[in-house]
Amino acid sequence: MERVEPQTTIVARLDLSGIPFGPVFQPMEPVPDAERGLFSTWETPLSPWGGFNVDAGLACVDEAGTPVLEFAEGERHERAILAHNCDLRDGTIVAEVKALAANALPNDDSPVQTEALVGIVFRVQTSRAYYQFGIQGKRRLVLFRRNDDEFALLAEQAITAPSGYVTLEVRLDGDSIRCTCPELGADMHVCDTVYGAGKVGFRSANSSRLRRFEVSQTPGQRRRDESRHARFDGEVAERGAGIPDATLVRTYRTPDLGGSPMFRDFIEPGRFDILVEGPRLRALTPDGALIWEVPERIVRCVFSRDVGPAGRLIYGFAGKREERRAKDVAGGESVLTVEHEMVVIEGRTGAILARAELPPNVPTQRFFDWSPRSASLTNGDGADIVLREWRDDHGGGGIRLWAYDRGLNLLWEHVQTGAHYGHHWALDFFDVDGCGREEMLAGGYLYRGDGTVLWTHDRFDEMRKIRGASHYDAVVMGNLTGEAEDDPVAFLCGGSAGVYVVDALTGATRVVHRIGHAQGRSIGKLRPDLPGTEVLAVTRWGNYGILTLFSGRGERLWTIQPDYVGQGATPVVWGKAGHKLIWTNTSRDAQLFFDGYGRLVKRLPELSRVWGDRMNRDVGRGGSPIRIGTDPTDLLTLTVEGVVHVFGPAD
Repeated sequence: MERVEPQTTIVARLDLSGIPFGPVFQPMEPVPDAERGLFSTWETPLSPWGGFNVDAGLACVDEAGTPVLEFAEGERHERAILAHNCDLRDGTIVAEVKALAANALPNDDSPVQTEALVGIVFRVQTSRAYYQFGIQGKRRLVLFRRNDDEFALLAEQAITAPSGYVTLEVRLDGDSIRCTCPELGADMHVCDTVYGAGKVGFRSANSSRLRRFEVSQTPGQRRRDESRHARFDGEVAERGAGIPDATLVRTYRTPDLGGSPMFRDFIEPGRFDILVEGPRLRALTPDGALIWEVPERIVRCVFSRDVGPAGRLIYGFAGKREERRAKDVAGGESVLTVEHEMVVIEGRTGAILARAELPPNVPTQRFFDWSPRSASLTNGDGADIVLREWRDDHGGGGIRLWAYDRGLNLLWEHVQTGAHYGHHWALDFFDVDGCGREEMLAGGYLYRGDGTVLWTHDRFDEMRKIRGASHYDAVVMGNLTGEAEDDPVAFLCGGSAGVYVVDALTGATRVVHRIGHAQGRSIGKLRPDLPGTEVLAVTRWGNYGILTLFSGRGERLWTIQPDYVGQGATPVVWGKAGHKLIWTNTSRDAQLFFDGYGRLVKRLPELSRVWGDRMNRDVGRGGSPIRIGTDPTDLLTLTVEGVVHVFGPAD
């Protein structure tokens, strides 16, 4: 007996009709009316709208009267499209594709690739975890299962380089994956159970053209996916039932405050007041009443680790040595100022306690900055501070360091000859050896409090050979494992080299996780079933939006990708019950809470409503939860058009 083939329904299709010829999916431009249909049905994970000032690398071109999607030429280019809201397990995917290049060069996402690879991606988990059926090097058809830098070859067939379009087809039926290309006589059939369901789309390393892309499902396949989606929504609702919603509790107008507010207990322990940088440095009560004011411009303030009878110390920069204009990562123009002086201010009164001239700047100087907090380098008062730099010739990082006491007396200085530090969180402090003073980790160097170098990271020579891994973007160290035999430990986010988990006593690497361009980190106690403290690492250049949670020992617990804009996720303690969650905060649709197991537990529609259709650059997202006054409740903030919206738990 013959089985009657069921009718199928198109659930996703690339439709370029009516699209003007030229670049499309431009990430930093308003959506043209003619492209609204494209933007509503397709996503561009490697060049996301509203994210960063990168080349879209996509164009609608006229080919013999037919509009086709061209993936731009460039040996380092890799671009992708994914069907929006098309998460499926089973179905049929058809693409008509023309491969235009054989070679490719390493990029921030794939530092080892040498051949072009163009084809269908399916069951996409993240931008670095998916199946791909396509043409590699114009010499073979391949089916890969990718997990970060590992490409597991599931099937291959040698081919003669095609000169025109060929049809790639993927049929998904449970654990069965069948990939065919009739023009090249290919029919590859495998069983694989690693990725059960996910998004579908097309990905191209170097140049290609896509003439047709369709996804279809039978009635049974659609019913099974609809049932799976309903189960997922039910599980989210069940997990979030006891977690309060976020509701608007107050607003601030930045013009009334004189600038953007920082909330910190810099006057009294446990009382969170407001500090506002601007033409004048101002301390305000939570209701906006003036406490004190310094009548000069003081910027990039950080607070001392400890709060004493005179409050916290505030370290800042004053005056102007020089300034220049530069493009920022969102495509706008920033004014970069190198200040002339550094100052220390008493938190309770606003009195300037110390003032000193900054060191000479180099021609490539962007600006000076502080370590994220002060430390106990010379004694136990926690008031020593480290000055660092941002330089164009070191990718926004630097090589020079200066340590000062609370009176801005120079303790020591050092020039790093390797293992350079990167951005703001590339410095951290901890008493590694139990001597009563803190050591400093700056990039891949560990310093004693007197400036002596204790160790350099043992795998820096390996790291610096990897494209996009010239410095350490962020670090953290401490007794994170919860086990005396393994503590202290350090995590080094090494750009495209990934995350190195290191013995903080020796600098010896215990394990390295190639998670893409590891750019930032945060820490928190998110898993009650594990000892120690967890570390959340975020991935940026080449594959934005990926979040990976590690145990304090460096075990990879899970990886998710809430959106493609990334980098913005932070632990939060939410509501009266003290739910320990992760708040993602990078786009309208990524206003979400996840738990320590990587599971979505709550959507935050009130925050999404305030965000609206704005680009990431047009929303002030805050960095971490805030507190106001003496209330210990964690609060969330979004700043839109000069208004700071503060959200709290609705319990």
